[in-house]
Amino acid sequence: MNNFINNFVVGVDLSSKSSVITILMPGGEIYGKKLNITNDLKGFTKLLTTLKEIEKQFSKRPEIFMESTGLYHIPLYNYFSKNHYKCYVINPIHTKNFAKQSIRKVKNDKVDSLRIAQLAQSPMFSTESVFDEKTFLLKKLCREYDSLVSNSAQYKKKVISLLNLVFPKFNEVFGDIFGSVSLAILFKYPTYVDFLSASKLDVITLITSTVHHSTEWADKRYNLLFNIAKEAELLKLDLDYLGTEVVCFINLLNSFKSAINKLKEKILEFSSNIPEFKENVELLCSHPEVGQISSISLLAEIGDIKNFSSAKKLVAFLGVDTSVSQSGDFTSTHNKLTKRGSNLARKILYNLSIASIKTLRNGVPANSVLLAYYKKLTTSKPKKIAICAIMHKLINHFFAILRDKKAFELRLPETHKKLYLERHLQIVI
Repeated sequence: MNNFINNFVVGVDLSSKSSVITILMPGGEIYGKKLNITNDLKGFTKLLTTLKEIEKQFSKRPEIFMESTGLYHIPLYNYFSKNHYKCYVINPIHTKNFAKQSIRKVKNDKVDSLRIAQLAQSPMFSTESVFDEKTFLLKKLCREYDSLVSNSAQYKKKVISLLNLVFPKFNEVFGDIFGSVSLAILFKYPTYVDFLSASKLDVITLITSTVHHSTEWADKRYNLLFNIAKEAELLKLDLDYLGTEVVCFINLLNSFKSAINKLKEKILEFSSNIPEFKENVELLCSHPEVGQISSISLLAEIGDIKNFSSAKKLVAFLGVDTSVSQSGDFTSTHNKLTKRGSNLARKILYNLSIASIKTLRNGVPANSVLLAYYKKLTTSKPKKIAICAIMHKLINHFFAILRDKKAFELRLPETHKKLYLERHLQIVI
């Protein structure tokens, strides 16, 4: 039974500057009028005064419920938690599904706060997870890190596309267009016209001052660039404005690089200061192809592994489970992933799946078991379905690692089967 039915519950609908409050008495009757408060100390004090009055009059301490709304709920949650009130953060999916039970299509702040309070007192409601501020803030940092990396990648694509016009075949001279030397040259000479107008000595000096290479190496690079610039000169394009665009993009890329490095440093520092979190990161990193940032980001999205009684629940939480469509004699065969939950977590799982089935430069598979499983699946299934199956496997691996607090151990299916039978035979005996 839901214990909140017999207590005062406070439903809070938050926005950026203000919040609407609905308080329900034991049994579901609305207490007083709805409150409108500002999201600052003055507004929180106003709500605190009301809660103190309820506590004094009824000898019951109200419990506060709010939706997870970006960063808006953090100040209110912190304030009332430190004033010894139990606060709960609800997944918006739960409130949305609860609202669908009503036949009235009304949505405003007052109704939303009432529904949050009613959900808290509904018989089916349960608080399986506890809001952890440190994990939440770490999740925010990881998402921002991923956003910066994605934006940087987009601008790199723009630079590559633009080079086909302003400096064709530039990528043939430098293996890494975004290395320190190539970016220094493009920043000072963004087009082949600019490059041809520069003296050989200036270019070679720029190269040798940027990277520790011999003058011979720099001279060779200059000659290669000069040849492709002469070849591009035949195009006779007006490139003045496009050159400015290249310089702007390089400035942005340098800013992104600096921000990414600073954010990465803070993420690693923050996660290392949480003992249990640090231990879990080290455990996940024992799995092939799993790096620190990937493991930290994934753990921040998952939260406490104790919230999940099985790997299947974790699969559903991450939105990697398959939707089902069946009615009467009809059963759909074109089902897709539900894709609920964290987009970042699914992105990480997808990237790790691709990395796990690749073969390294020395010809050794990154994960021989998963690669064999993938090849077996692709004989009868499309590649995308096979990748989803690998994602499921990885979730099962991660769940077992975090549940048992044991580092990953690569085992063949035959070994798993043998251990399983031995364990069950001992139980029978």
